[in-house]
Amino acid sequence: MIRAVLLDLDDTLLDNDMGRFLPPYFAALGQRMAPFVPPEDFVDLLLASSRVMMNNQDPAITNQQAFDADFFPCLEHPKSEIRPVMDSFYEEDFPALRRYTQPRPQARPLVQTLFDRGLDVVIATHPIFPRRAIEHRLDWAEVSDFSFTLVTTYENSHFSKPNPRYYQEILDKLGCSPGEGMMVGDDFGNDIVPAVQVGLHTYWITDGTRARGDASPYLGLRGTLADCLDWVQSGGLAEL
Repeated sequence: MIRAVLLDLDDTLLDNDMGRFLPPYFAALGQRMAPFVPPEDFVDLLLASSRVMMNNQDPAITNQQAFDADFFPCLEHPKSEIRPVMDSFYEEDFPALRRYTQPRPQARPLVQTLFDRGLDVVIATHPIFPRRAIEHRLDWAEVSDFSFTLVTTYENSHFSKPNPRYYQEILDKLGCSPGEGMMVGDDFGNDIVPAVQVGLHTYWITDGTRARGDASPYLGLRGTLADCLDWVQSGGLAEL
């Protein structure tokens, strides 16, 4: 019996090609950070600290704490001066990036159907962004008004994809066994492989930009987001 469904966000519920989205994101954030770090150095610093965050294995340290501990000491200004500027960016500038994304018509009906089934619904997006950035993207996907059981962010997560411990942490928070959960996502390496390693059921969304590549050994469920919606609405979850 499935009790919980974990949903990836980018290129699953929201059309958001990161190859198109990240350059303007880096440029906009770099402009905000220009008083503290030269724009030509900013992206390298940000990516280096992001790698430290994504490689964190300490369950006592959140992703945000791991990022902060590496990033802010590289700058000559105190964290107390820089953090409000970054927070303002996500409130004031980040929403303009919406134009690089597109809502997917099946996303809202899928989420609504899962809620109608009485399931725990989790937004299991890569937790390397602040909650505010993820809230904006949920709004762009037209699903921000749902009361999700959990939305993974860098503030509340201690591991990142593709670490299987990311998925185990979600299950632990839900009090759910792997066999009672399903992961739905387009990124085979980040969404599907580690979820399978933990023991989750999976549905691989094959019409996202990260659905390319050879996954021939995979024997699980797969299809477009429209296929997934049809499968859920026809009672597929009850058959697992």
